[in-house]
Amino acid sequence: MSNRETDAEYDTDRNVDADVDPNPYERGKWLSGIIALIGAWMIVQSFLFDMVASQFWNDIIVGALLLVAGGYNYSRRGNDKVGSVGAAAVAALVGLWLIAAPFMFGWDAGATEATNPLVFWNDIVVGLITFALGAFSAYAARDQKKEARRLGRET
Repeated sequence: MSNRETDAEYDTDRNVDADVDPNPYERGKWLSGIIALIGAWMIVQSFLFDMVASQFWNDIIVGALLLVAGGYNYSRRGNDKVGSVGAAAVAALVGLWLIAAPFMFGWDAGATEATNPLVFWNDIVVGLITFALGAFSAYAARDQKKEARRLGRET
C-alpha cells in the first residue's frame, strides 16, 4: 500500500506536472495492451490452425488491425496521453466483425467451408472479448478526454 493520500502527493513522487499531462496515471494502458495481444494471437493462430484461404486472410487482416489499434493506444497512454476514442472504436467494430465472420466463412458456407470448428469458435470468443474491451476502452477514453478538458489539460 502507498502512504500517499492525494493525487498531488503521487504527482510529486513521480515528478509529474498534473497541469500538463492529461493522463498522468496511464489509465487504460492495460486495456490497450490486451487488445494488441489479441491482435497478435489472431495472426499467430492463422498459422497454427488448418483453415481455408478466406478465413486465413480475414484473421491476418483482423489481427493486424487490432495490433495497430491496441499498440497505438498503448503508446499514447504510456506517454501520459489520453487514449484515442477512434482507435478503441475500431477495435470494438473489429470485434463485432469477428463475431459475424465465422457465420459467413463457417461450416455451411459452401466454397469457403471451414475445415476446423476450433477456428469458428475461436473467432466468436475472441470477437466477444475484443468487442467488450474495445467498447470499454472507447468509453474510458471519452471520459478521460472530458475530464482533461474540464481540468484544462491538453489532450
